[in-house]
Amino acid sequence: MSAIHESLAAAVAKGDLLETARTNIAALLAGTTSEIALLAIAELVEAGAWEELNDRFFKTLAFGTGGLRGRTIGKVVTRAEQGKGGPNDRPEHPCVGTATMNFFNVSRAVRGLATYAKQFAGPDRKAVLVFAHDTRHFSRDFAEFCAKTCADLGCDAYLFDGPRATPQLSFAVRELRADAGVVLTASHNPSHDNGFKAYFNDGAQIVDPHATAIINEVNAITSERYEPVPEGERGTITMLGAEMDQRYIERLKTLLLQPSLLDGEKAKIVFTNLHGTGGHINVPMLRGLGFEVLTVPEQDIQDGRFPTVESPNPENGPALKMGIDLAEQSGAEIVIGTDPDADRMGVAVRDTAGKMVLLTGNQIGSLMAWYRLKTCFELGWLSNANRSRAVLVKTFVTTELQHAIA
Repeated sequence: MSAIHESLAAAVAKGDLLETARTNIAALLAGTTSEIALLAIAELVEAGAWEELNDRFFKTLAFGTGGLRGRTIGKVVTRAEQGKGGPNDRPEHPCVGTATMNFFNVSRAVRGLATYAKQFAGPDRKAVLVFAHDTRHFSRDFAEFCAKTCADLGCDAYLFDGPRATPQLSFAVRELRADAGVVLTASHNPSHDNGFKAYFNDGAQIVDPHATAIINEVNAITSERYEPVPEGERGTITMLGAEMDQRYIERLKTLLLQPSLLDGEKAKIVFTNLHGTGGHINVPMLRGLGFEVLTVPEQDIQDGRFPTVESPNPENGPALKMGIDLAEQSGAEIVIGTDPDADRMGVAVRDTAGKMVLLTGNQIGSLMAWYRLKTCFELGWLSNANRSRAVLVKTFVTTELQHAIA
């Protein structure tokens, strides 16, 4: 260990290593419970991989309102991290670092969230947290780790039995009256990333006053070590599966404003989940509503490498190419794609000439806003008498067209 610290000091003196990186390496080695950390760092130091060490340790991942996000596979994979290897050509162990997504940082995040959830729940009941994950490398491992950690700390945990979409996690938090929820995902980031998205009891991402309190709890934790509560005070872990899926599908059906529009001939749809979670609910739900749904077989495979696309962002044209090709072959009217955790959607439709055209996110959102507002007036739910009390919520970065629509 002393030889490593001497090498780090020399690298700082030569300008090869950031002083902040040296400080964070020392902090991680002092706070980790993993023998892989020391082995990986020693290997990188011996190789003089200072750029890689700077990338991994230039900061400590700070928990924010969106949770955490960072690399879980390094640009350089050490022999210690590679180990025996894992599913889909991933290393056996996640990337060691304070600026990366690994068990060190996931432990900090879930323990801080659980601590605040216990405070919020009060002394008369156990706090309840729900965990879901996408198809990325280490997502399942992190989700299982989070559930066990929460139970060790005296919280009851619900864990989905396989990959599920972020919107379904939001639903489950509300349906189960949980205090908080987490999805292990990095959304549409590259395959080497992962993340920790946190939600509070309303199913939405955390906001103040909860946000500041949770952030303070997480960022105060500097070690992986924790003491479980006495066995009799520990929480339970309950698996969620097909029954929760069906409850979610039934609730989604209630959001249809005009179910009668589905009477008669249905559109032919091509759906692709881009190797993620979207097909698990969307495909059976759309088929249950009577649509003819085709999927892209190569992209039905849940695979954290996202091997058929350069980027798993469905708003990018190349990501939907295989879906559009299938639509041209089959005569489908619309192509829908979702990102790995299915909270982002891309759409291609036929124009008046029959050519497939990709819609932007702003176009999709504006069409949905226009249709739902128009229909609410047609159904009499909104009128000139009450329209001043109706609200259309949009994000800061969403097109101002929606102001005009409202």
